[in-house]
Order: sequence, then structure tokens, then C-alpha cells
Amino acid sequence: MRLRKKYKRYGIYLTCSIILLEFVFLHKKWRNQMENSQEGLHFNTRELLKIPGQQTNWRQHAQMFKTRPTLPRYLTIGIPTVRRQKTSYFFETVDSLLNCTTDAKLSDIVIVIFLADFNNTWKQEMATKIRNKYENLLNNGIMHVIEAQKDFYPKLDNLEHTFNDSEERTKWRSKQNVDYAFLWLYSADLSKFYMQIEDDVFTISGYLDVIKKFIAEQKNDWTCLEFSTMGFIGKVFHSKELEKLAKTILMFYDKQPVDFLFMYFNHLNLQGERIIRRPTIFRHVGYHSSLPGKTMNAADKYFDNFEKSIKGDNPTAKLFTTLKVSPDFPLDLAYSADYGYFWSQSAPQVNDSVHILFDEPQSITKVIVVTGSREHPNDKLEHARLEACLSVQILRTNSIKCYNTLTLGSFKNGSIKVDHMNSLTNFKIACLKIVVTKEQSWWLIIKEIGIFLH
Repeated sequence: MRLRKKYKRYGIYLTCSIILLEFVFLHKKWRNQMENSQEGLHFNTRELLKIPGQQTNWRQHAQMFKTRPTLPRYLTIGIPTVRRQKTSYFFETVDSLLNCTTDAKLSDIVIVIFLADFNNTWKQEMATKIRNKYENLLNNGIMHVIEAQKDFYPKLDNLEHTFNDSEERTKWRSKQNVDYAFLWLYSADLSKFYMQIEDDVFTISGYLDVIKKFIAEQKNDWTCLEFSTMGFIGKVFHSKELEKLAKTILMFYDKQPVDFLFMYFNHLNLQGERIIRRPTIFRHVGYHSSLPGKTMNAADKYFDNFEKSIKGDNPTAKLFTTLKVSPDFPLDLAYSADYGYFWSQSAPQVNDSVHILFDEPQSITKVIVVTGSREHPNDKLEHARLEACLSVQILRTNSIKCYNTLTLGSFKNGSIKVDHMNSLTNFKIACLKIVVTKEQSWWLIIKEIGIFLH
């Protein structure tokens, strides 16, 4: 273990050294370009460490609608958007953010929309639509709409084709890097934290509470928290780091996509591993990319809409299972009213079990257990029964002996509902037990457990 940590630390140092050497090389290269050519002169003469280097009130000039200043909020959500050849998902994305939180909690949020296309006609049309639809949000400072002058951008044509990318793709991803940098520079003073999403995602109800809770749970210093495993969706940074992040990305804007560059930035800030919140809270819905001709079929395997719908009484209890448990998907999440679910890391075998051991025996009227999910329909209980135990003895962890056991029923198509408990027993229940009766091929998701009392 010590040896692994030692090599891991050396790997981080090596990565940082390589990035710093490339930083020096590119800075020298750009200085030579500035001296020997007028091409890209406006970008280079502002000097790297003084970007954006425009007039002192450049942020006000970037605003397409003058926005009333407000005190810094909790979270800025940045959404860059450009024209798409086919379907646009932009307004559905914004509506998802607005509909999945309350009006009261919107006061903690700033949404910055960056119209990043070079086509001025499209920008004006989009700005008008946004104003007509979200005028109240613009007026109270919750929403900003910004644009960048074209002379902010460095050279975008005839770039080196890294990763064997075509000229069109190289230009697209290089411009995207600069788009993001401008958005970060604008957003640096608006809130305590900043989150980047794309213009073709949906989120979950209560997403702001999930983000706040995950941030509060961090015991160590961090640079970036991720609420999606895909691309540059759901990446959260300290706002005080945004200017530094922007300058780092601009140094290598034509070399690598932002998906890679931000991880180097994490390493430079001594975050050696990705910190991903699972389950994730953003679903990518855009099939047609902003790059003409590109389609996206990828999905975040850790996303699913796991809002609780059964809403049982669920008295306090301790849960145990013989299945292999992931720290990201603990069994308690299936029983809790919070967003989340249990996802095993082993396929159920005969006699594998889940115990719900109540702190006090309970008079139960109804039990509902739902397994599997929309994204993972095979990860359900195909062969299992539900039992009620009148008394139990804990021998050791995951070794519980049940007495006076009553079979309540069998799972069908991944779920069970027992709503006639009064007719089965008049005694209080000390424990509910799920027992696997046949070996299964897939892992198990328990989406929700609902216990209803008298």
C-alpha cells in the first residue's frame, strides 16, 4: 500500500512537471509569434496573466441585458450554448434547472448563459427569446446572458491536429476551450462555487440540496467535484479558482479537449483522483452535437431518476446484507427518504439476504419493495421471497438469526407489495427479511423500500 501511494505521488509530480515544461515552451512560442507575426496579435499582446485584459468594465460590456448587481450567492451554473444544425435542447435544459428546485432556493443560484456563437443574428434572436421567457429572472439577477467579442479569441484556423482530429473538430474543440475560459472569467465573483453544465442535459428534483450535501461531506481539500461522469457536465469548482482554471485552459486551448485539461488542472492543485458523486444527477439528452455531423449515444451509467415515490413511514432501523456493498450505493439509501438507491457489487446467490432490523418492533400494515431501474432493468430481484420475523438475534455483522418467521410473499418482476399485513399477523414485527431463492446473473439495485405503519 505504501509503495502504491509512493508511485502515485511520483506520478502526480511527473504530470505536473510535464505540464509546467509545456507551459514554458508554449509561452516562448507565443512570444516569438507575437514578435514575428501580426497573426493573433490582439490575443498575445494582452499577455497571458492579464487575460481578458479588455477595458476595466469588460463584464458590463459582455452582458446582453444589463443585470442588477447582487451579493455573491452559493452556486453559479454556467451554460455555454451555440447553434445546432438540428435539434436544440437549450430551453429544456434551463427549464429542468428551474423546475427541479424551489423558488426560495433559486435565491442561492446564478445561471450564466453564454451565447458563444459568432453569428450575431442568431445571438440576438436567442437573446430575445430568453428575455421573453425569463424576464423576471433577468430582472432579479438570477440569470445573466453574456457574449464575447470575437477579438477575445486566439487563432482558431490552421491549428496542429492533435489526437488525429480533423481540422473542423480541432477548431471546434479549441474554440470550446476558449468559450469556457471566457465564461469562467466572467463568473469568478458571482458566487462561492461554480458548476459547469452543457446545454443538453436534464437534472433531478432537489439537485441543489444534493450538491450542498456532497460539498459539506468533503473532509479534505478539493479542486473539482463531479456530479456527472460525462464530458464537462456537472463539474463544480471553487469560484476563487476560476481565473486560474481559465488561464490554464487557455495555455493549451489548441492541444487537448477540456475533458482532459481539467484533470491536469486538478493534479496541479494536488487533487490526485476524481471525486465523483454517485449516483450522478445529470442526464445527457443531446443526440445531435454542436459539432456538425457528430452524434452522441453515450449515457452516464450512474444516472437514474431515483426520486422516492413510495414515501413510506420507514421507522428507524438497521440494514444488513450478505451482498457485496459499494460505498457509493449503500443499502441505507434504499430505505432513506433521500435521493439514491442500493446497488450491489455482486450478483445475488441462493440464500443471500437483506435484513431490515427495526430499533423497536413495529405494527406494520403494508410493505413495498421495488428493485431494478429504468437504466438498468436487469438489475432486479427475479427470484426472492419476503419474510417477517417476530424476534431476532444478532450473532455478528451480517449474521442474524430470525425466529417465528412468516413468509409474506414472493417477488414478481422485481417488486413485491404486501398490503394485507393485518390478515397475516397481529403481532409486532421485529425484522423484515428478503431471501434470494435462485442464483442470478446480474447485480442488484434496490430502488426503494416502503414500510407503512398503523
